[in-house]
Amino acid sequence: MGVLVTDGVRLNKSRAPEDLRLTERFCRQVAARDPLRADALLSSLPEMNARADLPELTRALRALISAYHADPPGDTVGRLAAMRDIGMLLGSLKRHGVEPLAAVPEARGPLLALGAATDMVPRDTVLHYGPWNPTGARQRMFVGAREETVLIDAVRRTAPAIEDATLALAGLAGTDVADPAFAVAGRRAVARLEVLPEVMRTVGRVVDPARFFAARLRPFMEDVEVDGRRYYGPAAAHVPLHLLDRVVWSADHGDAVHSALQDDLIDYGLPAWRRLYARDEGRETLVTRVVRAVREAGGAGPELLPSVEVVSDLLRVLIVFRGRHSPMVKAAYTDNENYCAGSAGASPDVVRHILELTRRCAEALRSATGRHG
Repeated sequence: MGVLVTDGVRLNKSRAPEDLRLTERFCRQVAARDPLRADALLSSLPEMNARADLPELTRALRALISAYHADPPGDTVGRLAAMRDIGMLLGSLKRHGVEPLAAVPEARGPLLALGAATDMVPRDTVLHYGPWNPTGARQRMFVGAREETVLIDAVRRTAPAIEDATLALAGLAGTDVADPAFAVAGRRAVARLEVLPEVMRTVGRVVDPARFFAARLRPFMEDVEVDGRRYYGPAAAHVPLHLLDRVVWSADHGDAVHSALQDDLIDYGLPAWRRLYARDEGRETLVTRVVRAVREAGGAGPELLPSVEVVSDLLRVLIVFRGRHSPMVKAAYTDNENYCAGSAGASPDVVRHILELTRRCAEALRSATGRHG
């Protein structure tokens, strides 16, 4: 299979209906909602998928679309929950070789309406599958395996942490590097991001990249066609790590390959992420600001050292995370007969390339600030 690229939709580049954030409270609210009364139906989804029961999957999608038309959710929380539940059936039908809207064309209107009302793409994303997915008996699952729960939980934990840290770091745009507030905010972001390598350690211990993820779960994350355009499935690559990269180091240290990937990923997140992404075009990153401050001061003295250490630690967390993730991607896709790239279109070579860019940036920071090790 070749790399798939979405054309995206004409998304609002200025304001969302409301500023969506992955706060704990908001994620709990979405997870708690069942606007299409899908709990009982989706509890049987792993069994339907195990049987490859296309007639039943088709009837299930029709049932949810009928429920939507009977009582369309009128608020953002309900709309996100509705998209989450419809999306589970989109991915299931596509996994078994059926284009969902070819089987249930009446789903087109609700998908477009839900996407437009939330200012997101007109299908489910990894946020619907992760942070907005109920826990326990109500959890929406494709195959129902323990490994799937571990992967869902990994996104639940990492996506809000990355968003929180990224927005906090982006807020340092007007703060002098020598101001103690710069290092304090940065240190809080580092603490928030320590969950990344921790989660990757758990995933690596429980999930076999080839035998479980690539063979069993990845087929449910294929792209689907909506209104003549193709949209990626709920790929883990759509957590806002690319946005964190952009703020910390990549906006002025990346390259064409990385920039193209970031441009492809950004439409699958929240509206506020797109605004931040556009705002930071050409803006100095934290790495550049720290290096410039040290050079202008003639060295990393006591006023600058805390900020130098914080930015170094931010890069360290990213490198450790990607250092654990890269071998998993390689194991999942090397010699794979069905896939040569992840569900967001990135090949193992691209993942390794971004890791190498991050390492080079960390080395440049150490060199410029006189730090070693």
